[in-house]
Amino acid sequence: MKVGGGMMDPLDSLGEENIKQWPKEAAIEYVIDHYGEIVKRIIFTYLKNHAQTDDIFQEFLITVYQKLDTFKGEAKLKSWLCRIAINKCKDYLRSPLHRLILLKDQIQVSNSEKSAEQISIEEENRQHIVNAIFQLPIKYREIFVLRYYQSLSIQEISEWLEMNESTVKTRLARGKKKLETRLGGEGFADI
Repeated sequence: MKVGGGMMDPLDSLGEENIKQWPKEAAIEYVIDHYGEIVKRIIFTYLKNHAQTDDIFQEFLITVYQKLDTFKGEAKLKSWLCRIAINKCKDYLRSPLHRLILLKDQIQVSNSEKSAEQISIEEENRQHIVNAIFQLPIKYREIFVLRYYQSLSIQEISEWLEMNESTVKTRLARGKKKLETRLGGEGFADI
């Protein structure tokens, strides 16, 4: 990498595998310049929301800054950075804050075509479903939310949660049964 009047950047001689020896500010700048867009695309693929992507990218940079001295250089820097980004996404997707935001977004209804009474009844029904979802054990709830509120495939959920697809399918089926039981057999077709 050339800087200024064509001179080589002295950090280039250290190489990426030795990035933990760089000044931290220079290392973060390098990460942003060389891997920022790739990391943002990965985060957006998980979250499908630009504002949340920006927030998680900032958290990613903070984590890289804090953990830079743990990079051993055994894996490529890109792989290490991508793993941090994916873990940040998983942490966020599992967080109660994300689930609350996600469910609120999903629950919003169009007020223009419905009466106040219809809106009130639908909101009450949806709130009943949301409460039932949050009462599910976490191992069912997380898969249920990822499948039905994030619209992820079984394969994607399997990769995210690092478990077999058959385990995901089993937990999804059991979660549905538990949810139907909590809802008194009402089902959940309208969520």
